[in-house]
Parts: sequence; structure tokens; C-alpha cells
Amino acid sequence: MHDYKGCLHIHSTYSDGDASVPELLDAARDAGLHFLVLTAHAHAKARDDGWEGWHDGVLLVVGSELHAGHHHCMALGLGDLDGAARPDTAGQLQAIKRRGGLAFVVHPQPVHKPLFSLWTPGWTDWHLDTFDGLEIWPYMHDWIRDLQPWNFLSHWLDPDRWVTGPEPEILAAWDTVGRRRRCVGIGSLDHHARRVPFRRRGPALFELLPSRYAFRTVRTHLLAPEPLPRGPEAVPRLLALLAAGRCYVSYDLEADATGFRFHAHRGGQAYHMGDELPAAEPVELRVTTPHHATIRLLRDGQPLATVSGYELADRVRDPGVYRVEATLDDRPWLYSNPIYLRPPS
Repeated sequence: MHDYKGCLHIHSTYSDGDASVPELLDAARDAGLHFLVLTAHAHAKARDDGWEGWHDGVLLVVGSELHAGHHHCMALGLGDLDGAARPDTAGQLQAIKRRGGLAFVVHPQPVHKPLFSLWTPGWTDWHLDTFDGLEIWPYMHDWIRDLQPWNFLSHWLDPDRWVTGPEPEILAAWDTVGRRRRCVGIGSLDHHARRVPFRRRGPALFELLPSRYAFRTVRTHLLAPEPLPRGPEAVPRLLALLAAGRCYVSYDLEADATGFRFHAHRGGQAYHMGDELPAAEPVELRVTTPHHATIRLLRDGQPLATVSGYELADRVRDPGVYRVEATLDDRPWLYSNPIYLRPPS
């Protein structure tokens, strides 16, 4: 399997970000990324300007962040946005699906910071089955969770200190949706590379979460059985892997998670993250991590087995959403997408 690491939900000067696309691509190469997903608000002009595709080893995917009231989603794989933006959440998701796109819920957890003019009420339409996945670990919202005027300097100088991992409520909601259908969990940044000027319209005094730093934090790793093509088929191939749930989320600032694997084996056949199979016969689940970690196997969000080491194996047969969490020195590090065992029909 080829492991491609990237960052999703990136804003540039095409919307409300302060970094240009060339600056973001340079930072991505410096951080060792393979892909970036750019998401301007309600448009995809960067694609019209020819930015989608490979750029010296970094694949740029152009999507869009769409708003339906207080709900936001990341729309990917749309040739254009005509007819996709709707005022209601259900209508917007249906429009994205009808046009063959993917929809991911973004910043699903409420965040309210009036002193910083930030308010996102979170996602409430969990009953809908027309979104493909959600941000399980939105880095910027994790970092800002405990931000107050009196601890701003510490947040700026030592952002890693304030990162605590995905919200338990979001993981629980993800598990609940997964019991009905496949639901892909992604990591994201909601990255803006904010530059604070010394004076209004003056030179930048400092930058909040610079791209070269942020791109080393929460990443989504995609696993591909074959290398991504270097031509125009690369973007649809990457999106197909994302839609299938062939990915995991890791905090690579702690340790690069490249090499992680989570498989199921039954009767000589291997299954991968995102696969659904009937729970008629026992299945062996195998986990491998590239670093010594505390590895937990969960079923429907509840711990099933825990080991300290590089490998975990367990034999299961009950229906459920089986996924992996791993920590390094008690710090959140890695979250797999599930393998689903469904009740026999």
C-alpha cells in the first residue's frame, strides 16, 4: 500500500486566508506532504485558474466550503458549483450528491469565542445520510478550544501544548452514524495562515499557525494499492480513496504515522479500512503501528482490546463499527477509519 499524507480544509487568498497558493504549495513540500485540499468559500476559482493538479510532487485538489445556514460542508469532486449551494442543509447535500460530488461535514463541534469574533454552532443534522464523512479532528478548533486573552501568548508560542485531540462527542456521533452506513472520518486544519500586521495595512508582525508548522500537525493519510497517476486522473483517484474510507488521521507532529495498517482477514481474504462485510463468521483484525504506542481496538466506540507495543490482533464476530485509536505517552496520536461488520441479511 502506498501511503499519501495530506492536509484538508485549507483557505488561501482565494477566500479568507492570508497565504497564496504558491506559498501553500511551497510549505506543503517543505512539510513532506503529498496532497492539499483547498476550500475557498462558495467558489472554485482556483481550479478555473489552473491550480488543480500536480505541482512538483504535491497534488492540489480544489474543493469548496459551502454554507447552509449555520451548517458548513466541504464539497469535493464537483466540476462547478452551479446548483450546489442551497439555503437548507438537506437540499445542499442532495444537490452535491446528484452532481456526483462528495460532502464532508466541517467544524462539527460548537465553538464560541466572542472576544475573537468566532462562533460556529456545530452540526446537528446527524440523521441525514447524504454526507460522506466528517472532520473528526479539526486542528484549528482543537487549538482554539481553550484560547483566552490571558493565554494567547502561550497558544502562539507553544501551540502543541494546547492540542488535546478529537472531541469525544464527535467521535460518539461518528460511531452512531457508522452503525447505519459507512461514514469517513478525516483530519483537517481549517487553515488560514493569519498574518497580524504591525499597523493596519502594514507589514506582518507575526503569523498565527504558519503553514510550515500547521502542515506538520493533523494529517489525513490515504492508502492506495497503486501509485497515484501523474496525469489528470490523480484527483478522481484520490477522491475515490477518500470516499471509500481508505484513510486514517494522525497527529504527525508527535510522530509520523506513515506505515500504520489496520486489516481484517477471513478465509484468506484481506479487508481494509472502509470495507463492510457480513458478521456471519469470525474475522481476525490486525493492527500495526510504526512506533511503540498504546493501541486500542474499539467496537461501536467501546474499548475491546488494548496493548502497548507495535501490534494488536483480535478475533471478532459480532456486528459493529471496529476502529483503532493510538496514543503516544498518553497523548492523542492516531485514529483509523472503521472496518464494518454488518448483521447478516
